[in-house]
Amino acid sequence: MRCDEIQERFIDLMYSERGTPPASPELQAHIDSCPACRKQLEEFKGVQGTLRLWKDEPPLHPVSLPRHDYFFRPRRPALWRALRYAGIAAMLLIALLVLANPEIKWNKEGFYFKTSLPWGVSRSDYYTKAEARDLIKRALDDSETQMTETTRLMMDRLLDTIDQERWMDFRLVRLQAAQNRNKN
Repeated sequence: MRCDEIQERFIDLMYSERGTPPASPELQAHIDSCPACRKQLEEFKGVQGTLRLWKDEPPLHPVSLPRHDYFFRPRRPALWRALRYAGIAAMLLIALLVLANPEIKWNKEGFYFKTSLPWGVSRSDYYTKAEARDLIKRALDDSETQMTETTRLMMDRLLDTIDQERWMDFRLVRLQAAQNRNKN
């Protein structure tokens, strides 16, 4: 056996644990006859003995790791709670103003604020079903017209770009053909 094959099997000689095969007589014979392998095995056994004597020491300062618990939530400061309640109050105020249908004016004469709440408004301030359908139909027609016009403009730009690229390709082919003619 070669020394490198023996060195791979030093584990068999260093540990005699249950479940590991015992060292073969051929391996033991090589160790007895080769001083280099014997010296290296003795060094490994010395390190193994030193490691067995080593004891863990307690840390000088207690180690505190950050808590990574998803269910742990630190207490929020009072400022954040106050801001949350202020946000809720602002949303409720905005919702009330939307329902109140306010009319607000600010001019040289001053500030003018008027609301028309649903329970104080006459029936004539509401749209009928037919009027609402007509308003929705006009809005949809306007948006469809705008979308169609936008699509047409985009297609025009696309066709212009394609024409420009074809023209550039055509000029490049003519230029290369002229260069080839000059070479011949």
